[in-house]
Amino acid sequence: MTMISQVSLVAGLMIVSISGASAAPRYLSCEFAQPSGKSQIFNFALDASSGMLGIHVPSTGSERQVKAVFAANTVSANEGAVAWEIDPSKLVVVRDKRMVGEKDRGVCKHISAGASGFEQ
Repeated sequence: MTMISQVSLVAGLMIVSISGASAAPRYLSCEFAQPSGKSQIFNFALDASSGMLGIHVPSTGSERQVKAVFAANTVSANEGAVAWEIDPSKLVVVRDKRMVGEKDRGVCKHISAGASGFEQ
């Protein structure tokens, strides 16, 4: 095997390793402050490999999956009445409640898959 072939093989394996590591979903728990004083929590599963955003509401147990756009620093999803824009690096989310013309901002933290509430 020539030196160039060996370098190409090693570089290819490194790319596969790196892309495989980023393929796993990332989980966030995001909190929205409410006027009542009780926070509203949403857990998100950001799955760039499938292009899907999972949304789990711990207070009700509801869970849904929506198509999402994964850009360099944001994940965006549109559910019709509500749109989400998540910045995983800054750990913030903007919820656009289009049906009532309001936007609010939540603060997020990284959580494990087990703590996310999503059915595995």
